[in-house]
This record gives sequence, structure tokens and C-alpha cells, in this order.
Amino acid sequence: MDDSLSPSDNAHLHVMIVDDDDFQIEFVSDLLAECGIKNIVTALGGKSGLTIFDHTNPKPDLLLCDIQMPDIDGFEFMKKLGERNYTGGVILMSGQGAKVLYSASLVAQLARQNFLGTIEKPLQKEALLAAIEKLSVKV
Repeated sequence: MDDSLSPSDNAHLHVMIVDDDDFQIEFVSDLLAECGIKNIVTALGGKSGLTIFDHTNPKPDLLLCDIQMPDIDGFEFMKKLGERNYTGGVILMSGQGAKVLYSASLVAQLARQNFLGTIEKPLQKEALLAAIEKLSVKV
């Protein structure tokens, strides 16, 4: 028996993607749509991400954030979310390899984030669904 979430299980989720690459934002948005998620807000870069986050209502249930961004990187972004008492799930993304992802996971945990994991770019649908399932279990 397959215990994975069906796309309809994810339809209620509000998700925000923060990345400095338009292609990655579009790619991740498409993957989320394939997972049944329709409520997607995107931000190009960390500064824009914080502004959009502050004006988004309801706040996202899930936030996917790139680690390597030129204006405000993922580490600083996690710190700022912690200051805003964000309680939704956080998934960090990077094409920089396992060591960077591990460091980012420690930062997210120290910032008291609801940390769901790291995913190496390019994102795979299976890895994304597995992280989303962790959110559903905690909700």
C-alpha cells in the first residue's frame, strides 16, 4: 500500500519559494503544482522574499529557500524568519553540495525553525514530496 500523499492532500497548503534564479523558481513551482499545490508565492532573492513574506496573508505553511543568494543568503533569511516567529515548515535548497546543506540545516535548527530538511538542486519530485509529508505529519 502506498502511504504517500495524493495531490489533493496538498491543495490546502500555502507555499513560498525564495530563490535568486528565475528558472529555479519556475522549476520548483511546476514541481509543487505536480504535487497538487496551487497556492504558491514566489520571491526573487532574499530581500524581496522578506518583503513579500511580511505582506503575505496567510503566512505560508511551507517555505522553500535557496541558500546561496547574493543580497540576503539563506542563512540570513532563516535568521530573519526566526525574528518574525515564523512557525511554518522550512526546506532549504542548494546546488552547493552536502556540506553546505548540512551547515544550513544547523542554522535553521538554531533559528528555531520547523525544519523539514534540505534538498539538493536540481530538486527531485520524490524528495520534495517526502519533505512535504513531514510537514503534514507535524500539522
